[in-house]
Amino acid sequence: MKYFSCYLLCAVAIIFVLNQDVAEARYPMSNEARIRDYLLNQGNFSARERPVLDSDDPVHVIMMMQFYAMLDLNERDQVITTASWLTMRWTDERLSWNASEFGGEDIVIIFMDEIWIPNVFITNVLDIDSLSIISPERGSILLTSDGSVSLGTPLVVATQCPINIYYFPFDTQACQFVFFPQNQHTEKMIYNSKLLPSFEPLQSTDWTFLNITSHNHTFQIPDFATNLPLANVSVPVICLILERNPAYYIRTLMVPSTLLCIMAFVTFVAPPDSGERISLSVSMVLGLTVFQLLVADILPATNEQSPILSAYLTFTFVLACATVPFSLVNINIAYGDSAILALKYRWSRKLFLDYLPRLTSVPTYSDRIRTIHDEIAPTNLAVSSPNGNDEGVSFASLEKLVSRSEKTKIEARTVALVMDRLIGTIFSIAFLVLVIKTIIDFTGNQGLPNDICESGVV
Repeated sequence: MKYFSCYLLCAVAIIFVLNQDVAEARYPMSNEARIRDYLLNQGNFSARERPVLDSDDPVHVIMMMQFYAMLDLNERDQVITTASWLTMRWTDERLSWNASEFGGEDIVIIFMDEIWIPNVFITNVLDIDSLSIISPERGSILLTSDGSVSLGTPLVVATQCPINIYYFPFDTQACQFVFFPQNQHTEKMIYNSKLLPSFEPLQSTDWTFLNITSHNHTFQIPDFATNLPLANVSVPVICLILERNPAYYIRTLMVPSTLLCIMAFVTFVAPPDSGERISLSVSMVLGLTVFQLLVADILPATNEQSPILSAYLTFTFVLACATVPFSLVNINIAYGDSAILALKYRWSRKLFLDYLPRLTSVPTYSDRIRTIHDEIAPTNLAVSSPNGNDEGVSFASLEKLVSRSEKTKIEARTVALVMDRLIGTIFSIAFLVLVIKTIIDFTGNQGLPNDICESGVV
């Protein structure tokens, strides 16, 4: 029985060894598996150590971004959401092999948790889940035989983008992506940003992509560590330059608001007895109020310079509102039953009933009296001239034919029409000056300076 047990154990061992040989024969180790085993199973290899043989040497990391979509730019919240591909490259001096010894295999795929990778985050990111832009769940690592490591990962992040709204909607914006290393100063880590051509020209209905630039800055951080009171940190920055397409806002904001303001001034052309002047003016004011609310919903609240368009809409709103009280005053004058006090002076009567009507193309007081005389002349032959015409009849004689109440109404109507034309002209001139000033302000827009992102973080 004792010998039988020994024979049985030997047989099991022999079968196990034979099975192993058969498995190895059926599934031989690939060149990639041999390389991984050769590199990662070294006794002194650690994925937690920096990839340098000399601890005094810094690791040089190159960062590249390829933008392929801008998902959203919320001007009110000042947030931009983009989709891009982030590539990081560095050299791991410990991970190199002779490709000829491994069947000419020059590239292998490595998992992120198997080797050392740089740890960076975007400082102006707004999503807490995007603080760690590199995670083992996404992306891949390519390792070449000379130790070059290339890490690629998709990047969809919402970052803060300060919006300068002064020249809205003819504005240009600069949105930055600031990469900051975690507890790694320049003596240990040096980052450099570069750009690769985009997959295709970035498209957006509201924005035109002018340029994408990369910059490398070095910031000094005090009290970086206990024994290192002042440290330099390498910070790469990617800058996205955008220009807004103003066509939509010109059609939906500027043109309608301008036409509504002009319509408010046109109410002064309507006669006081039309009965629709006040309702038309109020309708124009309500329309401009809607445009003010639209601009308030689009633009962010800021204590800096207000946008030129907002000031333009505000002044047009004020001018349109001012037409309502002036229209009420003129209607009150036109329908007044008592004589106008301003006409008790001779010079004022001459001014409002003769000179200003001629200047504003309004029938004068004397023209209205003669018109009334022409209507009643057949029944008042006493004031007619002997030859049957009234060319030689004096104006004073014609005026006596009109009752006092009728003359008061004629004076009031003449003054009201004159005031309508004068106020409408003044408002039109004020509006024209406002338009010219707004155009001049917009022409001062020179765009962003070329070095907007070179001097540092904006």
